[in-house]
Amino acid sequence: MTTDLSTIRQIRLGDELRALRLEQNRKLLEVTRGLDGWSAARLSKMERAEQPVGPRDLATLLDYYGVTGADREYYENLLGSGPPKQWWRNLDYAEAITPAFAEYLALEAEAASMLDYFPSGFPGLVQTDEYAMEMIAAGLDSPNEESVEAGAEVRILRQRRLSDEPALTLEAYFGEVALLIAGDQSVLARQIGHAIRVAQLPNVTLRMVPLSAGRTGILSSGVTLMQFPGDTENGFVFIEAVGGMLPRRTGRDVRRAERAFARVKRHALSPADTITALERKLEELT
Repeated sequence: MTTDLSTIRQIRLGDELRALRLEQNRKLLEVTRGLDGWSAARLSKMERAEQPVGPRDLATLLDYYGVTGADREYYENLLGSGPPKQWWRNLDYAEAITPAFAEYLALEAEAASMLDYFPSGFPGLVQTDEYAMEMIAAGLDSPNEESVEAGAEVRILRQRRLSDEPALTLEAYFGEVALLIAGDQSVLARQIGHAIRVAQLPNVTLRMVPLSAGRTGILSSGVTLMQFPGDTENGFVFIEAVGGMLPRRTGRDVRRAERAFARVKRHALSPADTITALERKLEELT
């Protein structure tokens, strides 16, 4: 995505423009038929945040839809933001990052807080590079050695959000099965030690969901909920799926994710008990 909008506002503006068109029961082709230089494909890309919306573009659309006054000001305010934080663009393997993952990275770079749940391993923001390589190599897409190394490097670079200002507030949950499965016991031992150290950061909360939580306390897939500065009512949800994380942007999805995390939290060990469990497992391994 290349635009002067922050990623979060770009996506929201696209969503709002699509909602506005649907409210007026307009087809893409109907809207663009009389607009010089426009096409249904171009408008569709704007609505999906795959093409930037400039001030002139927005004015053209708002004029067409007849939006005035405070409503018009609301849409225009979505243009008033700084550039997106696309820190990965200069990496040697940036071209290998898919558009979907690029969206995830850009949103993560702007998020103020994150709830993260990973049922079968430690969450990405608390992984070591060698543990990350094990996890990526075990994926369904049979990555080659180069892509595994690249993926692990990106995962480690993402962790700067936990220390660089403004630091991300992270509440991360992982399943107890993470302590029972490992390709290499020494890799697992170093991962546990690293997780214990990361959990000492003031902006990080790490909690384990024990197997004893049963079906009610264990989600079937990984879930990430991001929320952003000055906007506690909304957020973006990502659901783990084959091939990556699927975004869910509606308020209903956010509320559903919040309820899921509240349920997980009720069944998870406390942060202190989680550290105790990790230390006990580390003693077994070393």
